[in-house]
Amino acid sequence: MQIKLRLYLILFAFFLFLIDSIFVLNNSTQVSFLILVLILFGVPHGALDLYIDQHLHKSESNQKLFLLKYISNIIAYAAVWYFFPVAALIIFILITAYHFGEIDWLGKTESLIHKAAYSIIGLLWILLLLSKNIDFALQIFIRMERSAFNENQWTALAHKIYPITLIGLLVVYFILFFFKEYLFTKHKYYYYSLIQQITLIIFAFYMPLWLCFAFYFGFWHSLLSFDKIRITFSMPNDFNGWKGLLVKAAPFSIMAWFGFIYITFLTLNSKDASGIFTLLFISLSVLALPHLQIFTKIKLKED
Repeated sequence: MQIKLRLYLILFAFFLFLIDSIFVLNNSTQVSFLILVLILFGVPHGALDLYIDQHLHKSESNQKLFLLKYISNIIAYAAVWYFFPVAALIIFILITAYHFGEIDWLGKTESLIHKAAYSIIGLLWILLLLSKNIDFALQIFIRMERSAFNENQWTALAHKIYPITLIGLLVVYFILFFFKEYLFTKHKYYYYSLIQQITLIIFAFYMPLWLCFAFYFGFWHSLLSFDKIRITFSMPNDFNGWKGLLVKAAPFSIMAWFGFIYITFLTLNSKDASGIFTLLFISLSVLALPHLQIFTKIKLKED
């Protein structure tokens, strides 16, 4: 269940919050920190998919076939983004909800009911983040949508969704309380999960946008994912084990970094340099679909 790692990450989040409270980090510093974290952990955590597939299908794994399927999925999803951006965005929200819910979940994962539970939590969580930060989200989404896009309507909708997501999370955890026996191997994991969710919501409320995103995606999600992969590979939980994981991720990470640098170069030399976040968002999303298809096969053993 990675209880110790989750606790350390929460303590680290409090440290980040304290640093920002004392020094009041400006947007430029926050964005620089976010980019650094994404380079160090965000991108590499998705760069081990080939090794995961080889580990899970030792006798059947075919590297060329894997890469062909992987790249085909990326190209197909990129085409959906180009021709049907709204549909692509909905797909992205749904797969992100499933993936975030899967990583944050502390319960059982065997049945469809278990998967539905953490997918609903993940969906409410991602909608909470989007609706709370609707002004920034619209800066990205408006550039994706080539048809008429009423910014005021989306803002009004976000203001309605925001309290619904908060109430929804409370209702879900209230319901989960009565099904602890079925959904959690131990009752304490339900309470850990509830405390974890409340803590993440508090961070989302009070942390600045970029710092919050750097913590949740760059540290929380990526390091918990990395640890899940480390356990799958039976690598030691020490400096050498984590370094070995990063070294394994290096080849595909470097390829992704060069891709992001190229996108950044094109954007900064265009008339609309502010579109960099839109392009980076789409780039990350097209990698998320094949990554999810591989990563979700990993089953984490209980602590």
